[in-house]
Amino acid sequence: MNMGIEAIERILPEGIPFPATRSYSLFAKSRMMQAFYRDVAVEVAREVSRGRILDVGTGPGYLCLHISRIAPGSEVIGMDISGDMIRIALRNAERANVKNVRFIIEDANKMSFGNETFDLVVSTGSLHHWKEPVRVINEIHRVLKRGGKALIYDLWRDAPRNLVKRKLRECGYGLATGLLIYSVVRAHSSITTESIVRVLKRSMFRKYSVEEGWSSYPVVKVTLFK
Repeated sequence: MNMGIEAIERILPEGIPFPATRSYSLFAKSRMMQAFYRDVAVEVAREVSRGRILDVGTGPGYLCLHISRIAPGSEVIGMDISGDMIRIALRNAERANVKNVRFIIEDANKMSFGNETFDLVVSTGSLHHWKEPVRVINEIHRVLKRGGKALIYDLWRDAPRNLVKRKLRECGYGLATGLLIYSVVRAHSSITTESIVRVLKRSMFRKYSVEEGWSSYPVVKVTLFK
């Protein structure tokens, strides 16, 4: 089944196309996803409270908005290859009335930013979409300042079922409904730890760590050190 899904994803565009952008945006507003974005934003703010932060594959921009509130002294740029996603993110930022966030259409395979532009790079739920993940990670290496970190989070395909159930209960989902939603998302939007490590070994980053089940989420967190 996974091989079939991976074959289909090679044909599909990297960005989420319209009208799927709208359903994804609704999912991103869910209680579980908002809790996840807040927790990631707290980690980002611990690393960089005042500096330039890049969110690769920002989607509807919720992570950037959480970072802007927790680290108001930062400058946050959210980028996505999908023009419709950026339109949604801009509307969300306007409603939130934030001043330190900017959203742009950008291809992660070839970013327009100069070398060593950002103090921290973050990405959530995008790694599994990248058709050339080594190329994207090398671009992250290029735009990241020396001594900086990149934090990459993606859904863990091999997460233990008890971990999934616990997180769904914490977020107030009915177990049957939650597991159904999770199963659908996992089938299309997840990655194995082994796949991640294979990519990292081919990248320009020489130091990294991989954490399975980060913060009790069915998520793999990758920390890249430059």
